[in-house]
Amino acid sequence: MNLAVSAGAVLVFALFCELVVFRFVLPASDVPRNAFVNEVVRYAPGQTGSWRVRDEIDAPFSINAEGWNSPLPDYPVARKPGVGRIAFVGDSFVEALQVPVGESFAERTAAALSTASAPVEVYRFGVAGAPLSQYLQMVEREVEQRRPDRIVVMLVHNDFDESFVFKPGRYTSSFLKLRVENGRVAGEVRPEPWRAGPLEFLRRTATARFLLYRWQVRPQVLVNAFLGPAQAAEGEGGYAANIDVGSVLALEPEIRVVTDYLFARLKARAEAIGARLQFVMDGDRAAIYAGKTTSPALRLNAIVAEAAKRHGLPFLDLHPVFAADWAQHRKRFEFDADAHWNRYGHEVAAAAIAAELAK
Repeated sequence: MNLAVSAGAVLVFALFCELVVFRFVLPASDVPRNAFVNEVVRYAPGQTGSWRVRDEIDAPFSINAEGWNSPLPDYPVARKPGVGRIAFVGDSFVEALQVPVGESFAERTAAALSTASAPVEVYRFGVAGAPLSQYLQMVEREVEQRRPDRIVVMLVHNDFDESFVFKPGRYTSSFLKLRVENGRVAGEVRPEPWRAGPLEFLRRTATARFLLYRWQVRPQVLVNAFLGPAQAAEGEGGYAANIDVGSVLALEPEIRVVTDYLFARLKARAEAIGARLQFVMDGDRAAIYAGKTTSPALRLNAIVAEAAKRHGLPFLDLHPVFAADWAQHRKRFEFDADAHWNRYGHEVAAAAIAAELAK
């Protein structure tokens, strides 16, 4: 009897949280639904909401007709006479749910480059978790047909090993991946179509959205609570720039091969439509704040710089950009509760990218 009463009380409390608390009192983060169109993971069109993290982020988003977070209602293929076009390709940094739609570094770059007689429009192609291999898929399936003047590929440190190492995730198998064998790229693994699984309904409840997205509670948190926090991985670097540096750099030979292959493929696709390709990469911001002049994570930045030089492609490393700005202003580039760029980070990145593109 007591067990039944307790279970009933728990159920009533859970329903109260789901229907009242996490909808009106402490609203959960809105989370756009995913879609799989033209062999590319994106979002279902026509969604709006606010991305919330803790009490620090409450940013409105707008998913356009093509399924991308953007202030533009759609991405027409036809060009407007006299209007420049830049395509930004990347992961959650290009998706930029953490800042109000229209205030990402992409729109800020366009604003910096636009003039009254020569306006510039930007198309953003970004989805959280996408690796460098998926950027090639985005360019081939989405960007090429829109024939931009520039293609800006935004790189972060987990883009490289995840291009060929299969890791668990809701839609990671729906990304283009590479097969690496005997020190070379042996082929491309086509994306598997993404469909909502049986747990998708639970993930979209207000309770799940509050815990998983607004309050960032992860299953590992519960494991740590009972078993203690996981030990740092053995090897060089520990955890930095959103990667386990030791385990990632253990794959450096494969990463070099994959980076070289994808840069060559992306260069060929850009040249086929007469677009100029520009690579940009985030820095190790934690190392900058700590006053460190070096970081093992920056070996990936060096690999990118070498590959870009080898292929004759422009590369902007944001690490020295952020380091110089930090030395002068002492303003952080990301949120306390989220490692993505805040508005100031987007502003600093946009100024550097605009200057690079204007050369």
